[in-house]
Amino acid sequence: MDIKSKLVIMLILLILTVVIVLQNTGPVNFKLLFWDFQASLIILLLLVFLIGVIIGFIIPKLFKKKKAAEHS
Repeated sequence: MDIKSKLVIMLILLILTVVIVLQNTGPVNFKLLFWDFQASLIILLLLVFLIGVIIGFIIPKLFKKKKAAEHS
């Protein structure tokens, strides 16, 4: 897949994410282990999106390093 098609796909996903986030702004309860939070759904959606983006950049780099080490 070339760089232009990746850019188009990323742009479409970003637009869809923004639309979904802007339509879901109400408060929600969020439980994490022993903690109970109340936050706007927009904040939680953006946080999950950012975590996904970070993981999406880290995992391929780890596999590239592992493959490079195996071929050396």
